[in-house]
Amino acid sequence: MIALDGSDSLLPKDAQIAVPSDQRLKLNRVLNTMQQRLATAKTDTEDLIARLNQEGAVRQFLTTKVKDLEVELETTRENCKENMQQAVLSEKERITQMQWDMEELRKQCLETELKLKYEQAERARAESSEMSLVQENEMLLQDLDVARDQLENLHKHHEELEVKLKADVKLLVKEVKSLRSSQSELKQELGRLMKEKLEVERSLQKEKQRAELANNANSKLLHECEILRNRLQECSVNFLSEEEDKLILDTSSPSDAIDLLTTSDNRIGLLLAEAQLLAQDIEKSMAVLDETHSMNGKDQRSDDELRKMLTHIFVDNARLRMHVNSVIRCALNTYVKSEEEEEEEEETPFRKTVLSKFLER
Repeated sequence: MIALDGSDSLLPKDAQIAVPSDQRLKLNRVLNTMQQRLATAKTDTEDLIARLNQEGAVRQFLTTKVKDLEVELETTRENCKENMQQAVLSEKERITQMQWDMEELRKQCLETELKLKYEQAERARAESSEMSLVQENEMLLQDLDVARDQLENLHKHHEELEVKLKADVKLLVKEVKSLRSSQSELKQELGRLMKEKLEVERSLQKEKQRAELANNANSKLLHECEILRNRLQECSVNFLSEEEDKLILDTSSPSDAIDLLTTSDNRIGLLLAEAQLLAQDIEKSMAVLDETHSMNGKDQRSDDELRKMLTHIFVDNARLRMHVNSVIRCALNTYVKSEEEEEEEEETPFRKTVLSKFLER
């Protein structure tokens, strides 16, 4: 009996096989060989598994490497494209630069051609100017000959003029002598005219001063007369009014009216005194002005007469006001007397006519 261990996976564990003794050695050999083969198979399978694992790792490595290579290829492709574009751009720039250089060379060629043409034209112009200068020189020589002839003629004419000038100088000497003799008379006449001018200027200055003083006096007189006229207008008292061809006495109290007339007469008397004083002052100032300044007699008399007439008109007006006041006072006195005589009547009218009172008397 041969006991087999569990190394063989095909046989169950603890299996026992009955083998004859003569076959036992062979079987043991076969089993040993099979065990060796099984061990080698195990090692081979392990090697295969390891190789498979290595192949998977290699495959992964290769896939990653392939991906990296693809990325590098793409980057190299992009770089190649960029390099190609840059090369194309640089080539285009070089071509454009060459074209610009060609244009500049063409311009330079044109400029050189123009310069050559200009130089040729300048040469032709210089030649023509030389020809014209030669012609001008010939003409100038001809003009010089003509000028020499004219100079000779002028020299002759100058000699003739010198002879005439000598004769004219003699005449001028005679005239100067006569003018010197008359110069003293002209100086005397000039001095006399200057004196007359100074006298006229002085008289004009005096006349201006007199006119200014006269204007000031006239303005002062007008101002004073205006003031006196206004004051005289304030002194006027009128109690009479005219209705239907009758003079009516319009007053509340005859005694008050008489008092007002008295004050008006007093004020008018003061105004008359002031007007007379003003007339005396004006006469004195005009007398002083006439003594210090001289003027035309007609203008002076007219100004004096106007001033006197103005003062006389004011005085006459004031006196006329006083006469009117005296007439009104007489009328009021007669009115008061008639009022006293008519006390028997019950009611007397407040307003009476002056003419009716005079007719009743």
